[in-house]
Amino acid sequence: MEHNPTRGLVESGLLVALAVVLFLASHFLPIAGVAVALVCPAPLVVLGLRHSLGRALLGTAVAMVIVTTMTGVLGGLFFGLGFGATGIALGYFARRYSTAVEILLYALLVSLGAKLLLMVIATKMTGINPFSVDPEEVRRMTDAALAMFSQATPETLGVVRSQMEGMLSMLPLLFPALLVMASGVDAFLSYAVSAAVLRRLRRETLPPLPSFETWRFPKSIFWALLASAVLLFLGSSSGAGSIPLKIGVNLRILVSMLFFLQGSAVVLAFLKSRKIGAWRWGVFVLLLMVPFLSQLALVLGIIDMWFDIRSRIGR
Repeated sequence: MEHNPTRGLVESGLLVALAVVLFLASHFLPIAGVAVALVCPAPLVVLGLRHSLGRALLGTAVAMVIVTTMTGVLGGLFFGLGFGATGIALGYFARRYSTAVEILLYALLVSLGAKLLLMVIATKMTGINPFSVDPEEVRRMTDAALAMFSQATPETLGVVRSQMEGMLSMLPLLFPALLVMASGVDAFLSYAVSAAVLRRLRRETLPPLPSFETWRFPKSIFWALLASAVLLFLGSSSGAGSIPLKIGVNLRILVSMLFFLQGSAVVLAFLKSRKIGAWRWGVFVLLLMVPFLSQLALVLGIIDMWFDIRSRIGR
């Protein structure tokens, strides 16, 4: 933490200004803005890492006011709750904990809470509830998408329409799980990018992330999978809108993603043991994009959880 008050104040101001500039760039640049958005939390991570929590929160509040004057209230809220909360949490917890896993876990919880609060406020302001579906809006979105397939036969269009409407109507049901996964990806990317930026600046560093090939989740995740199966069974007999069904579906999605990651880690560990380095992440993309391969990775993750396949690799 900075001991010189004047220098600390100047540095805080510069970090806040940089965060605002990066956010505005990500907001207004159509293509490059996506890449800039990844770097946006980095100044706030440094702010939380080098300064007190009070100063970091005050700096973020000032930045929110600046962003609000330029992009509106929703833009300011998106900056503060979408980027600011995660960035400050990463920096703050990096001063309190020594491992990347602990820091990421607590930052994920903060990110999730901030996004839930953002959803609640946005719903109150706009009247749009992400947990409900307007049938007329679904129809308009489907019609807009099908306009690109004007050369297709009526039978094909009918099948595509039915599939799209089914997917769109399922989104509110899956929204909690999608929000948790988005928070996890947000925290992970913010951590990885901020750690790289800090290494380049040769300043305070974040603890290194564990190699993906070593990722392993506790066996208790398996019991969560069984619990999701029970909830799905109870929910299917109670009706489409039942609470057990909603909880079961979202829990199944989350634990399935964890099993997929563990199975993918097994595959990449095997490739690494065979000195196949250049193509490993290409294989991961295939596992992620091809449903059949994703299911194989999921099953492999369950097997590895109980029988530790990686300990036998390379023997």
